[in-house]
Amino acid sequence: MKNVSFTTKIDLFSNYANNPQNIDVSWETLIGLKVNKYISVSFNTHLLYDDDVKIQVPDEATSVGSLVQFKEIFGVGFSYKF
Repeated sequence: MKNVSFTTKIDLFSNYANNPQNIDVSWETLIGLKVNKYISVSFNTHLLYDDDVKIQVPDEATSVGSLVQFKEIFGVGFSYKF
């Protein structure tokens, strides 16, 4: 499609010195849409998993573990030449 662009990037990391079977993931995705001559829209997501970062689970006070983190960004742009 002429007015749509899609870009993705994934990075995989492993600590070979400590638990090499645990892989850390960073995955970014960007979708760009050109609505018309003046307006463009973008949608960006970022998924992050790091086995070394421990996050407190809200429901269980004693449980601590690694979780997937997810971020979304929605943007609208306006461009005018004069």
